[in-house]
Amino acid sequence: MEIFKEFLHIFVPLFIIVDPIGCVPLFLGLTEGLSENKKRYLAFKASLVLTFVLAAFALFGDRLLLYFDISVASFRVAGGIILLLIALQMIQAQPRATKSLPEEEEESRHKEDIAVVPLGVPILAGPGAITTVLVLTGGESEFSLRLMVIAATILVALLTFVIFSHAVRISRMLGQTGTNLFVRLTGLILAVISVEYMARGLGELFPGWLKG
Repeated sequence: MEIFKEFLHIFVPLFIIVDPIGCVPLFLGLTEGLSENKKRYLAFKASLVLTFVLAAFALFGDRLLLYFDISVASFRVAGGIILLLIALQMIQAQPRATKSLPEEEEESRHKEDIAVVPLGVPILAGPGAITTVLVLTGGESEFSLRLMVIAATILVALLTFVIFSHAVRISRMLGQTGTNLFVRLTGLILAVISVEYMARGLGELFPGWLKG
């Protein structure tokens, strides 16, 4: 039961920050005019890119922090701020600046393969998702925790593939209002999670000051 709760604490923020439901309009816009089989293929490939990018940061991201001599506590605070800014954009149902720019999306429509860029990176595996993985695995994390993060990433990627494969149906069912409502609710949850990250990081940076 404890393992399941720990897995949920990893899976929930990852799913919220990747936000496959909120990305449905972007996916439909980028794949407009393509056949259903082609859309499904691109959805599968983008999900694979998401898995490999986040898994790589789950396994080796802490070495990046060590290389730049960044403490995990500092990164938790910075990561919490980034996620809070993203959460505020989600609560207001605004397009996220950390996803992709309109110019990049327009340019990608003329590219042969959009599954890697911009679908895989940065729409799915963007700075927010990478930051979340680094915060979750930073420090002296046990290898079992890293495996759990990778397992959560695989589950998020699988759900992303399913959601993108049924993007037209989901878009019709939810509509713009339903999509915005879902994004706002998940943004509120993400805001709470980001505050927890910041509080934990500040507690590690200034233990005496916070206790006093």
